[in-house]
Amino acid sequence: MTIKTFWIISIKILGLLLILGALTVIPQWLTSIYSAYQTGDFESLTIVTLIFLAILIVYYFVFKLCVFKTSWIIEKLKLDRDFETQNIELNSKSFTIISIATIVIGGLMFVENIPLLLREIFIFFQKESLFKDYPKTGWIIFDFCKVILGYLLMTNSSRIAKFIDKPKKDV
Repeated sequence: MTIKTFWIISIKILGLLLILGALTVIPQWLTSIYSAYQTGDFESLTIVTLIFLAILIVYYFVFKLCVFKTSWIIEKLKLDRDFETQNIELNSKSFTIISIATIVIGGLMFVENIPLLLREIFIFFQKESLFKDYPKTGWIIFDFCKVILGYLLMTNSSRIAKFIDKPKKDV
């Protein structure tokens, strides 16, 4: 494996981890927007919404750069220069490494969110209220979606790795 291939794989894995982080940050921002809306403070609502949109745009572009424009990043940051050797002794293909990273990221999501989901469900049943009246219904749904997403990442890692590792023309 060449140094450039190593950096390509590392940056793509970083992009996947970025999406994992976004899945936690975005609902928190949406909660802030909803709070500002409920209080009727439209100045705060406007500011929070603009910041949220700016963050979404930054996440989108950084993710797109990390996953689909990795050669450009390597070129601009000169990551593949000044190494004594141009090869790293690794007997795995980039597809295999990305697939393993996807499984690990999915496993982390699954393992981290199962306790959160079970705790919220337990509290929900203790309150004995209707699902629509329970104040943390959104978090139950969110944690459930993250558990499902983690499971799907683990079980469909080869499809995701094929999508990410597609040869594309990097500029």
